[in-house]
Amino acid sequence: MARILVVDDEAEIRKFLSRIMKHMGHDVLEAPDGQVALTIFQDEEIDLSFVDINMPGMNGITFLEEVKVLDPSAIVIIMTGYPSADTIMKTIEDDGYTYITKPFHVEQIKDLVLRGLGAKGL
Repeated sequence: MARILVVDDEAEIRKFLSRIMKHMGHDVLEAPDGQVALTIFQDEEIDLSFVDINMPGMNGITFLEEVKVLDPSAIVIIMTGYPSADTIMKTIEDDGYTYITKPFHVEQIKDLVLRGLGAKGL
């Protein structure tokens, strides 16, 4: 069982992702924005994070940058409903694990969880 952090300002997206990962047998923590997520990341042992880019306050890219300072091996999957070349490049530059666009499918999420945890050695 892994501990996964889901960060999105849309409660429906958080619940959707949480249900998938809980069904896979993982412990899931949720946060509505990057600042709350960063506090959770600092206080808990997180194996993998799904983080929306566009959120009020601290956005997903800033969260990624902060997390990589705390844990360079952190696995952070960036999510967005508004893909752009700039955000894809920023994700790569900041060493994000991968980048996915909304809407996504259950099998896509399951595959990303398995691959991300495998990259972490779990």
